[in-house]
Amino acid sequence: MLCTVLFNPFPLFAQKPSLSVERDAFLEQVEEKAFRYFEEQVNPYNGLVRDSASNHDRTSSSGAASIAVVGFALSAYPVAVERGWMSRAKALALTVRTLEFFLHQAPEHEGFFYHFLNITTGERANQSELSPIDTALFLAGALFAAEYYDDAKVRELVWALYERVDFPWMMNGGKTFAMAWAPETGFFRGRWDVFSEGLLLYVLAIGSPTHPVPAESWREMLRPAGSYRNYRMIQMPPLFTHQFPHIWLDLRGKNDGLADYFQNSVNATLANRAFCADRASKFAGYGTDLWGLSASDGPVGYRAYGAPPGWTALDDGTVSPPACGASIVFTPEESLVCMEHIYAAYGNKAWGRYGFSDALNVSKNWFSPLVLGIDQGPLLLMIENYRTGLIWKMMGRCQPVQRALEKVGFREGTMALPWPDPPVYRASYVPQGIKVDALLKDWFAGGAIVMTPAGNRESGDFTGREALKAEVRFAWDPEYLYFIAKVADGEVVVKRTGKNIWKDDLLEIYVDPEGDGLFWNDPRDFQLGFRSRKDDRNTAVWSWFQGGEDPVEKRKVLAESYTDEKGYIIEGAIRWDYLGITPRAGEEIRLTPVVHEVNKKGVDGKLAWFFRNEEKLLRFVLGKVVLVPPQD
Repeated sequence: MLCTVLFNPFPLFAQKPSLSVERDAFLEQVEEKAFRYFEEQVNPYNGLVRDSASNHDRTSSSGAASIAVVGFALSAYPVAVERGWMSRAKALALTVRTLEFFLHQAPEHEGFFYHFLNITTGERANQSELSPIDTALFLAGALFAAEYYDDAKVRELVWALYERVDFPWMMNGGKTFAMAWAPETGFFRGRWDVFSEGLLLYVLAIGSPTHPVPAESWREMLRPAGSYRNYRMIQMPPLFTHQFPHIWLDLRGKNDGLADYFQNSVNATLANRAFCADRASKFAGYGTDLWGLSASDGPVGYRAYGAPPGWTALDDGTVSPPACGASIVFTPEESLVCMEHIYAAYGNKAWGRYGFSDALNVSKNWFSPLVLGIDQGPLLLMIENYRTGLIWKMMGRCQPVQRALEKVGFREGTMALPWPDPPVYRASYVPQGIKVDALLKDWFAGGAIVMTPAGNRESGDFTGREALKAEVRFAWDPEYLYFIAKVADGEVVVKRTGKNIWKDDLLEIYVDPEGDGLFWNDPRDFQLGFRSRKDDRNTAVWSWFQGGEDPVEKRKVLAESYTDEKGYIIEGAIRWDYLGITPRAGEEIRLTPVVHEVNKKGVDGKLAWFFRNEEKLLRFVLGKVVLVPPQD
């Protein structure tokens, strides 16, 4: 059997929120309006559901269907049955037709489906990619339907679809999933190797009855810790990434030894709200009652809006009502206040046939005319989870999902997000200085900062690059901070110039002279790049935060390098006065070395000693280098 009521290692939480009659009626209205999208934007003959539609003019809806939206629809129909908006017979018949179409007619490869399909013909649309995450969202909806209806035909179809997916194939020989695949180009270069909505993909893949991936793949995902104000979390700016997995996975009060993902989403939501409140003077409307930065429609089109911490935090005054609403299981009161405020303050500008429109931007007096299925679905399903726990209860009985959670080590109980102190390196004093020539003859034997893909991966997938290793040392005298980097790399790529050397193999050194955190692009902080050359010992150097000025020409930085088939060596010295630091014995300097690695086979990633986003937008905490006194 695909699912069973016998396997459920975690007790279900009580799920009866205390709501006033008015608030309960409001949530009922929001849910029902959101459901109408799936009822009206579906092709009843094949079950495909449109990716987006107008919220005000039903006749103007057009465009392709999204397989992810179909997954949300398969979960939405049972909600409608429970609430009396759709008959069980109609929902069951539509579900069977949808599953039969996907099993027998929808274009697929190795069991994965294309992101977008022609809603009428079912053919691949827009040259879209074969998408593992969208396939996972579809499968999650199908698995929920199999448990809800407890119907032999539905179970048979869902089982066949799930069994057919060759999850290891999408890993393309690596330890993490390829971002996608297309017949024209093959596997995409990017990977699902960083914490995201991809958590759901890994659970379904690990629990696969026929083509599982190793449970160890779960731990291959990077989980970069960061904070905004006092909210600590695994950083990923858009809210939807913190919502999607929790629609079908009840992770309340559980942890896997790495994180409590439910509490992580609570913190991410509160940080999102706090960021909007902090930016209220910049964008009209922002505040504690208007927030919700996520991937959504916007004044210039669809964009991945988000809040810190994280590299891609982006906002222009645009918030998504479905985003704040779909966080209701994490922040019940805050999400209710946000939805009530939007409903009362903006009326028909932000509300239409399907309830809340996808986005609004008060500072630009812009209100999206659209609703998106991938936002309507989470809004509907998360409100239902909040009110009754329906999706969580059903999926708590699904054996493949529960088996996967058990395999990766989930257990009852919460845990704090690991928050290690920055590492410390002791830089020796060199009274005679060091001649910078890449020959290393003036360097002493001693400890080094050692960076490997296993322990220092900041980004990227280094599959097949186990031999990659970087050893970095620092020393000092009153005039210079000296460094040497020895990088073992069997394929050194060096071909760019100027500011673009960051696209090559190179060493970067980030320096926070004031010790108050490195602020990205702040000219008082430093991102220095050192790139070797294959034909001589000259080294390309760039200082990005200082507008590209040439520190070598100004004799503020010295650098030489050596490159061969085994890798490269970079030796250098940075003047203290260039950094704005007066060195003193025993002083602690905040800096971090980073190695950027690329090769012709598509590897593109970074190894970093320590680099954590904390407290404010684009503020990073670095490692510590202590200047050892001369007598030591």
